Amino acid sequence: MGHVDHGKTSLLDALRQTAVAATEAGGITQHLGAFVVGMTSGASITFLDTPGHAAFSAMRARGAAVTDIIVLVVAADDGVMPQTLEAMSHAKSANVPIVVAINKCDKPAADPERVKVQLASEGLQLEEMGGDVQVVEVSAVKKTGLDDLEECLLLQAELMNLKARVDGPAQAYVVEAKLDKGRGPLATAIVKAGTLVTGQHIVVGSEWGRIRAIRDMVRKLAQQATPAMPVVLEGLKGLPRAGDDIVVVETEERARMLSAGRKKKPVVEEPSEEDGPVAVRVEMPIVVKADVQGTVQAVTDALKTLNSPQVLCLTVSGGGR
Repeated sequence: MGHVDHGKTSLLDALRQTAVAATEAGGITQHLGAFVVGMTSGASITFLDTPGHAAFSAMRARGAAVTDIIVLVVAADDGVMPQTLEAMSHAKSANVPIVVAINKCDKPAADPERVKVQLASEGLQLEEMGGDVQVVEVSAVKKTGLDDLEECLLLQAELMNLKARVDGPAQAYVVEAKLDKGRGPLATAIVKAGTLVTGQHIVVGSEWGRIRAIRDMVRKLAQQATPAMPVVLEGLKGLPRAGDDIVVVETEERARMLSAGRKKKPVVEEPSEEDGPVAVRVEMPIVVKADVQGTVQAVTDALKTLNSPQVLCLTVSGGGR
């Protein structure tokens, strides 16, 4: 997590030897991506790449909610910026520990020490200042400091004693969702515990379905999904929302009942005459369509900031194609 253009995706490119950042629109990550990176030590770490732009605040919040450790990426030349502080806030709210990666240390204007002072002044207790937050200086371009970053992440995981049960019903969360013309509703999910198996009946948010297929991040079919495994699920009857939990149930009947119960809309009380006159605003109905649900939410949130006392931007429909 971190500010826009501070090199989050480029750092992951360096770790997994790919070039995703160059293909992103404007060089800025648009979606919350999930993938597994094999480390030189033989360990595997599942990363969620969150967008850094201000409009994608909800995506970053979801990323913090489903992760065990947050890598806070800060550019050595830019220093602490608004989304850096927001990422720190998400980490604190989700009670997730932070490992700081000071990126772009190869730049002439790089000043890692200034960044450390800024982070400390914002309340981050850095290890070298007597705290417990590890800091690593890296360069995604020069591929330096990557082994140190891996070592810090594995040490943090060891200190936290990160373990998950493999047996039993899965505990999983949707990190992204979209509607595919050929395959129907698709949910990108991260398994936190247990195992998801093809053929299981599931309830995702207020939607339900039977898992028709499980695909890994390179679209290969898998019979099951185990902890820390990012997968795409097929077989849902409707499009879930990013951030929804995934519940495994025994039967289709149970799945239908649970889904129906979650879809019940809350009763909205109408204002009474005693409340006084209600200001009338013109409603501007808007249909938002994007490639995935997370982008729809980002656009919808941005539209809400355009509301005025006279006009209300009302999103009447929104979905990922």
